Amino acid sequence: MQKKLIALAVAGLVSAPVFAQSNVTVYGVADAGIAYGEHGEGEFQGVLSGVLSGSRIGFKGSEDLGNGLKAVFQLEQGFDIGDGGSSPSTRRGDSVFSRQAWVGVSGAWGTVGLGRQYAPGYFANYDAVLGANISPQSLLSNQTGASITPNSAARWDNSVSYTGSFSGLTARAIYAANAETNAFNPATGQEVFSADDDDAFGLGLDYSNGPLKVGAVYHLLSDAVSTAGSDDQQEWLLGASYDFGVLTLAGSYQQTQNALFIDGADVDIYQLGVIVPVGAAGNVHVAYGEADIDAPGFDGKTKAYTVAYTHALSKRTTAYAGYMGTDNDDGLAISLVDPGFKSVGGVGVEESGEKSHLVAVGLRHTF
Repeated sequence: MQKKLIALAVAGLVSAPVFAQSNVTVYGVADAGIAYGEHGEGEFQGVLSGVLSGSRIGFKGSEDLGNGLKAVFQLEQGFDIGDGGSSPSTRRGDSVFSRQAWVGVSGAWGTVGLGRQYAPGYFANYDAVLGANISPQSLLSNQTGASITPNSAARWDNSVSYTGSFSGLTARAIYAANAETNAFNPATGQEVFSADDDDAFGLGLDYSNGPLKVGAVYHLLSDAVSTAGSDDQQEWLLGASYDFGVLTLAGSYQQTQNALFIDGADVDIYQLGVIVPVGAAGNVHVAYGEADIDAPGFDGKTKAYTVAYTHALSKRTTAYAGYMGTDNDDGLAISLVDPGFKSVGGVGVEESGEKSHLVAVGLRHTF
């Protein structure tokens, strides 16, 4: 018995340094606002989850492997704080750890990750409203089918990524296999699409030097169906911001070609805004954006504008109040508020061409 105790003690001493070199962090965001909005006959009133940042809980960690290498991982799930339900974040419906789920290796040369990860377009944040739910860039890019957006379309399945930072320059690259295997029609036995038909590629460069930040992003999403009238979706974005001290000016321009894989459907989005500090803890955010949509048989525009105030109550808790409006051309219904319906020949048809308004007051806590 004594020998067994001695053996266990020795084993504990040997393994102790290994455990000391690894760590796991639990983190998250709880963000909820009381909101009221209108969009034509459509109306929203209640708790709006993730106004400034999507509510989430996550786990991340690393282990020192020696020789300057680390094993790293991250698992992250979104949730709707209004009802406690999970937040759907994949094109196949909701899943566990749908925001991020990856493992990789990092060193002085950067990090290589494998799994469900952010594409470079998620980080293209040259936005005075900081990629919030009520940001014109976030809304317009998300609802026109862009993957260069701070939303779910920038999370790619079965991907290999690289991130490296060197003297203010950050480079990001990703290749996503998406579907793992070929898909067949069980009735005919014919192949619907092969495993490589929906692959995607992304590249991003960001440079930061004092008050100046500039960046560029490119995404290519392969058309899995490849039928008549469809084509690969290509996107790019250029953005910049500059902190003048009394205010920060931020803006970006992006283009999506063959949006939603519709051949000839092009979307141009530009947005510009300012952040004005108020005292030691407050900021006023003002932003304006436009999406110009040119598709076969359709041409329209949506304008979006936001005015918000954020106030840091502590390092981890921020109170906010914001207003967002949109102005849609006929045929468009872009808004955070679902549009109403009208009767056309006795059939309910979604309203379009209507303005929308949303006001929200809430609290974001990070942990």
